[in-house]
Amino acid sequence: MKLERKEYQVRELVINDEYGTIYSDATIEAAAKKMKEINIPDLVVIEKDTEKVLGIIDDFDIVQNVVALGEDPKTTTVISKMEVLTPVTLDTLVSEAFKKMQDLKINIVPVVENGKLMGICSIFDCWTFIPDENPDEIGLIPVADSKTVEFWFSSICAILAFVFGILLPSIGLYGLFFLNQVGMSNFLGTLGLTGGSYSFSFFDARGADLALPLWSIALQKGPIWIAIYILSILILITGLIGLFSIIYAGFSEMRGLHNPLVVNIVIPAIPIVLIIIQWILYASALSPLLNPSITTIIDVLGLSMSIFSMILLFLAIFRDKIFRSKEDLITCKVERGV
Repeated sequence: MKLERKEYQVRELVINDEYGTIYSDATIEAAAKKMKEINIPDLVVIEKDTEKVLGIIDDFDIVQNVVALGEDPKTTTVISKMEVLTPVTLDTLVSEAFKKMQDLKINIVPVVENGKLMGICSIFDCWTFIPDENPDEIGLIPVADSKTVEFWFSSICAILAFVFGILLPSIGLYGLFFLNQVGMSNFLGTLGLTGGSYSFSFFDARGADLALPLWSIALQKGPIWIAIYILSILILITGLIGLFSIIYAGFSEMRGLHNPLVVNIVIPAIPIVLIIIQWILYASALSPLLNPSITTIIDVLGLSMSIFSMILLFLAIFRDKIFRSKEDLITCKVERGV
């Protein structure tokens, strides 16, 4: 027997209690002016004497049912053009409120308690609380709540990937390539270096006696090093954006909101592509073809961390292929004496 999915009530939404209202006997012109004044496309229509909620009117109603028909907005009343509807209560199921807005093709629905207007909820607010009617059956590992597990798994993977693949190389804890003392002297055209080996990271080249910003190397060595420096900045920026994109996508999916491809895959994948390009540019810039007098050594730790972080990002992006929902069994009560 499957465990029933939780149905949310409207009271669990964030109710906008400052939404615009207008009396039913007001003119369409007054409604349009109020929409412009408070910068919203919909107004809740209430009866003047009783304060009873009668329905809503939106800008589309005004355009289609008044302006397009050539009626005078100064004399046409709101009650004659509004969308008549029964408001929802705090105890109404979110799925019911959502279906009401879908059926009426409206974006908001009034929320009342004891006949008094509490505010409105939007179709977007409801969408994030709609239970998923199709259990996740794609992934390999069965878990009780796949979306929650995917959120935490992808978030942790993204954070670790950013730290080990982007942040630590950015502060120079490890780099991409090494040059020995002689090679560094030949590369810079500087004598008297005594720092042993020198590591090239995202933003500098450093050894025991030298910490040279990458931008100064770029100014000295030309276009390919300028491209490397710019790419390092882009990796840091897109890495941060990709991190937040993965966390946001996982959280919104946990709430039932479906994200576009650009949020789920494209944005988080950009740092992977840029890191690969960075390694290629560095290898080209330090290659014997451009620098015959130096010998370049790959930073094994830096390469390992780059590969590790790209794998983590890959796992975070395709988290839905790893986990799937399993049937939650509940123990049936056994009647005594059977």
